[in-house]
Amino acid sequence: MLKLTPALALACVAASWAQPSAAVLDQRAQSWKPQQMQGSAQLRIAEIETIVLPEQPSAQLRAAVDDLLLQLQAHTGAAPKLVSEGRPKHALYFELLADGREGGAFTIARERSRVTIRSAERAGWSHALYAIMGELLGARWYWAGDLGYESVPVTSSYFPNRAWRETPAFVQRRFYPVNTDFARRNRLNSVYSFNHNLAKVFNRELFDSQPELFAMVNGYRKPPRGSGGTDRQPDFTQAAAVEVAAQAALRHFEAKPESHSFSLSINDNVLFDTSERTEAIVSPLRYFRGRPDYTDLVFGFMNRVAERVFDQAGAWQTPSGEDRYLTALSYYWTEPAPSIPIHPRVMPVLTSDRAQWHDPDYRQQDRALIRAWVDSGAERVATWDYYFGAPYPYPRQFNQWIAESLQYMAGEGIDVFFSQLPSFWGLDGAKAWFSSELLWDPQQDASALLDEYYDNFFGPASQPMRAFYQTAEEYRNQHEGQADWIKLYKDEASIALFTPAILQEMRGYVQSAAELARAANATPGAAPSRFEQRVEVVSQAFRLTELYADFDQSRRALVAACLDQVAAARVAALLKTYQAADRAYRAYFEHYFANSEYAPARRHLELEQSNPERLARSVLEREQGAFDSLSEDPKLQHQSLRARNFLGPLLPKVAGWFLDYRASEHFKVEASLHAQQADAGLRVSGADIVSIFRTFPVDSGARYEFRLRGSWQVSLDNRANVHVAWLDAEGRTLESEVPLRLPIEHRAEPAAIAFAFVAPENASEVRFRVVVSRQYPGDFLDLSELDFGRLR
Repeated sequence: MLKLTPALALACVAASWAQPSAAVLDQRAQSWKPQQMQGSAQLRIAEIETIVLPEQPSAQLRAAVDDLLLQLQAHTGAAPKLVSEGRPKHALYFELLADGREGGAFTIARERSRVTIRSAERAGWSHALYAIMGELLGARWYWAGDLGYESVPVTSSYFPNRAWRETPAFVQRRFYPVNTDFARRNRLNSVYSFNHNLAKVFNRELFDSQPELFAMVNGYRKPPRGSGGTDRQPDFTQAAAVEVAAQAALRHFEAKPESHSFSLSINDNVLFDTSERTEAIVSPLRYFRGRPDYTDLVFGFMNRVAERVFDQAGAWQTPSGEDRYLTALSYYWTEPAPSIPIHPRVMPVLTSDRAQWHDPDYRQQDRALIRAWVDSGAERVATWDYYFGAPYPYPRQFNQWIAESLQYMAGEGIDVFFSQLPSFWGLDGAKAWFSSELLWDPQQDASALLDEYYDNFFGPASQPMRAFYQTAEEYRNQHEGQADWIKLYKDEASIALFTPAILQEMRGYVQSAAELARAANATPGAAPSRFEQRVEVVSQAFRLTELYADFDQSRRALVAACLDQVAAARVAALLKTYQAADRAYRAYFEHYFANSEYAPARRHLELEQSNPERLARSVLEREQGAFDSLSEDPKLQHQSLRARNFLGPLLPKVAGWFLDYRASEHFKVEASLHAQQADAGLRVSGADIVSIFRTFPVDSGARYEFRLRGSWQVSLDNRANVHVAWLDAEGRTLESEVPLRLPIEHRAEPAAIAFAFVAPENASEVRFRVVVSRQYPGDFLDLSELDFGRLR
């Protein structure tokens, strides 16, 4: 991976400062005008000789001052002294001044040759320094790291004659995780906490003493394990649960008196109480975006906790006079707006994938939802967006919707922002910097910001690099289809969104960009320019996209051939193609993560993958011998109908097999259309997620076969997989695999599918699961046979 050293970076800075540039001038909104007549009463940034640090400067401020010193040295040769006292002239000062503005707002005031940065928060000092570096020295940090830095032309190097004030539209501007240096330099911050947190409040110790405070799900309570992902929710109907939560918040504020918030956000699941008490509160059941509406249940609980914490205990403010809040995610089953007023100090956090605003129905619905929550009675409303780069293995571009949604939310009064953004710098492009700019001022000209990014960051390669990213964005807008919750998230087949032809077109833009960058750096023996290096970062990241696309396309072609029962020679050829694509992708994956400075965290791209090799071998090497079924009824005759609880539909009971599911409005399990008998088989539609599973006893080393007969319609983002897990006598997993992911297609006539296995050493049982999730209108899985038996 080519790397621009800090020394070379500063040399490039000085060169770009000295030479005229065709780059787009900075067009961001400002509260002051730098275009002024120059005169003796003015002060240039280069004339600052001293920086008077405040008492006990924070690490954030020290880092910002260090950046300022480097910028001044590179651009002007100035080297201000750092002192901690005195009132020298030609100096920069820092002052805390409570003025009611939040989010690191600041004022830069010049009094002759002295410049004072004033803010109500220490973070504002750092923000002001980066504003100075940006406006008067042209510093930009478009990406993290040395290579992410660029210098742009400025319109003035003089401090303004009147107060320079900036107040961010969003008082919190946080991406997680984003490089901390990038966050500081782009004036991101963190004020409030609102992650899944009830597992920490309703813990095992509490369960042992007061189990009745925990959800009874389908007739029993389960001890918590301290997991925000898998622990059940508390029983929100219990008055004692309100007191437990209130005391946890009060203890937090006592231990951390300057804390602005305490999270009581639900655990990351829908394991809510299913007792008659909860049923009475949520009935008659309403749905929103196909999911049950539990908002009033959860936020009614939040209201009662807030009354205890604020109205009764009086914990309204920090000792320094800043407001406190209890935060709660408006998430999944609590996404819809409430029908009850919300306590003013409960901060709802609206979780939404606004990358899905390409769907006009979703966009309109989301705008209405924002307005309803803002009118709910809460003083402050936050948002949790999903700006993901990784784990998506392609350029997930949606700058249009970033700009439109941030402007809309700010206009409606939402001013606390959080988003997950595991940056995939080469594929994300401008996303992190562009969003950071708009979070400070969403009224800026978004097109001008993107002009600035492409022209300055890619220089001579600007035009093809813009075409690369915009092609990805336009194609996604046109082809991703109906919105759903973080669509295609962690989906092994998400790359199917992009055709080979569109990926080839995008590669052409990258190649053109590389050629233009090289041509502009034609000096014999010259090291690659920073523009060449940046294009190479994109090229390396996109190579991973291309190889993953080849891998997944070959996998889908192999599965389709096996299901279509094509000639064995054709299956064998496709198996070799798949294996070669698999090796190529995995080899490059290892190389990329070992050598790329701009790769995302490896764990974000290590997705569970289906492997059709077992299916192909079962076609090519059909096992011989008698088949002894271990199933009571492979045809899945319905024995009865029953509902799991008040949330679910009536589901058929079949011998040996079990159904687990997440409730949704249109979920149905009916008889197969292809069953040989009436009321047999399972036809699943409208599923959020459903698992059809059972466990069979096995003997180590014995040969077995699993058989499935079914038809389906699977659309983009609908996932239908077969999972297999071999267990020892203690129920521990020895081996597991996903031998089949059904292809994206409509298969009207049933296909017969078989997998042959040899039970591994120490295996005592095998568990099969047919898992279906994210079914869209028209999607279905129709199973007319499920069987497992021994081959003799």
